[in-house]
Amino acid sequence: MSTARLLVHLDGTDHSIELIGGKAASLSRLRSLGAPVPAALALTTSAYRLYAHRIGIPERSSRVALAELPDIRAAILDAPMPPEIASAIGEATGALASTDSSSLLAVRSSATTEDSPEFSFAGLHDTTLSVVADPSRLESAVRTCWASLWSERSVDYRRRGGAALDSAAMAVVVQQLVRSDVSFVAFSANPVDHCARQVVISSSWGLGETIVAGLVVPDHILVGNDGAIETYHIGSKLMMIIAEPGGGVRQVPVPRQLASRQSLTRDQATSIGAMVRDLERRFGTPLDIEGGIAGGATFLFQARPITTCQHMLS
Repeated sequence: MSTARLLVHLDGTDHSIELIGGKAASLSRLRSLGAPVPAALALTTSAYRLYAHRIGIPERSSRVALAELPDIRAAILDAPMPPEIASAIGEATGALASTDSSSLLAVRSSATTEDSPEFSFAGLHDTTLSVVADPSRLESAVRTCWASLWSERSVDYRRRGGAALDSAAMAVVVQQLVRSDVSFVAFSANPVDHCARQVVISSSWGLGETIVAGLVVPDHILVGNDGAIETYHIGSKLMMIIAEPGGGVRQVPVPRQLASRQSLTRDQATSIGAMVRDLERRFGTPLDIEGGIAGGATFLFQARPITTCQHMLS
């Protein structure tokens, strides 16, 4: 099998979700719309299926007993990597490291049913941040991502989703890591207020895992449909996660003078609001978007439909 089928650039080309999964497909679409997305590739579901076949993992979760899941994860983490997949991982490392000699990578799941209008899988699969652009370290992060498809929580979610989720496969997004000064999560509609026409932004210092993992009380900003900021509540942002130059991340206290300050300026918040509303219009669905600001520039890392607001644009 050629590495072209195992690895694709997320450069705006329209690849099928069956090949690259929901998260990667959304990233490539963001790039096609001119959104500020860091360079990224996807190790495709063909790579996962080849590996799973070689080590004898069933395709369907319904055929696996819960007691078997630890052994499946152990096999994924430890079995020899087929040379063609190792070659694709090496190619991905070289492509993303070539633009920056100090590159760190973010490695994220992109299952075939993930980030879809019906099923989000939010928080169920593993992400590894600040991976050194080295083939062996990237391979380890890819294995971790694949193994998370067979966690008890993921399998339970898939089984409750019925036949549509039973044979899910895992692509993996490999993206240049942005060392964010500020991270944010933005919803193009308010999911806790009957999908009201407000952009809801949560923001905090450092990498975005503090927000998505609930490790801080972030700033909470509402941007009205007219583009004006309606409310800005400053959260208690007492810690942040930063990328280590040699790989990995570290939690550090937020300096006292920053903890009680707005993490986004009003101009940044209104700009994010306008960008999110525009992307909702162009995607044709309400969106949940993660991004960050580094050196004054805004970047987007992923976009998924808001599953609870799908009635809005029907």
